[in-house]
Amino acid sequence: MKPLVYAPLLASALLLGWYLLPERETPEPRQAAVATPPPASPPTALPAMLTNQRPEQPPLEASQRGTQVDGQLQVDANGNLIVTDQLRHLFDYFLSAVGEISHAQALQRIRQYLQANLRAPALQQAEQLLDSYVEYLQALIELEERFPVVADLDGLHARELAVQRLRASLFDAEAHAAFFAKEELYNGFTLERLAIQHDSQLSAAEKAEQIEALREGLPEELQALLVPQLHSELRQQTSQLQAQGASAEEIRELRMNMVGPEATARLEALDQQRNQWQQRFQRFSEQRQQILRQSGLADSDRQAELEQLLHSQFTDSERLRVLSLLELQGD
Repeated sequence: MKPLVYAPLLASALLLGWYLLPERETPEPRQAAVATPPPASPPTALPAMLTNQRPEQPPLEASQRGTQVDGQLQVDANGNLIVTDQLRHLFDYFLSAVGEISHAQALQRIRQYLQANLRAPALQQAEQLLDSYVEYLQALIELEERFPVVADLDGLHARELAVQRLRASLFDAEAHAAFFAKEELYNGFTLERLAIQHDSQLSAAEKAEQIEALREGLPEELQALLVPQLHSELRQQTSQLQAQGASAEEIRELRMNMVGPEATARLEALDQQRNQWQQRFQRFSEQRQQILRQSGLADSDRQAELEQLLHSQFTDSERLRVLSLLELQGD
């Protein structure tokens, strides 16, 4: 179930990126496990192999039907489990059904899947990691009660450090890196970005340059996941600023801070194209209404004038777009 692969990154954004929003709401307490990102640790020197070409498919809940289990089980040539982010995706896939089934039932589904697709010693290693992961998720809920979301960077830093210490206490270095390294890199990036954005001694251009350099310092794989998330955040915050009557300069400053000067220039060019299109469509609509209201025209003549107007102002591909817009408007 591929969407779960990216759920971790979104979860991190919700925990840290919320601080950027003009208006904030207190989050509801979490009752179940929330997925978070991870990078694969280097496999052992022995060649890796999938445990099965076609792993056994367990019973699925309504929300999971039509999907494949997200996450692969891998072992090395000696039958030892290779710990990667795929194992955490697998745990989160089954745990995402909590609500449709109980937490205990979701854990039983995971154990059944592991038993059907692994043999010793990999099976015992995977089951031990599942136990540690469940203990982590339970401890995380308790930790978040002690570190509620607060509107200051020091509080966010303290929470992140506490979470990292919790993980280090429950997982060995290999599993910690496999399960959580990408999330921790992302959270570190977000906190540093927040610090830059709220540094009153920096100009807007200096903030944009530092944030761009910060983003470019991330691993390429994380950048690829980060860019869509940043653009999603940007759209949300842009809509909020526009609803509040923000100026074009305020929108530009937000873009510079979020995605840097090059992306800001591309977005501004896109804005210009959209504005030009809206103006062209508005003029066409007004002229079209004049023809429709014109009295004394035969239906065939009116249709001919409308066709001539459409063809004189738009290309072939644009005409298809215009016709779709008119259909949506009921014209």
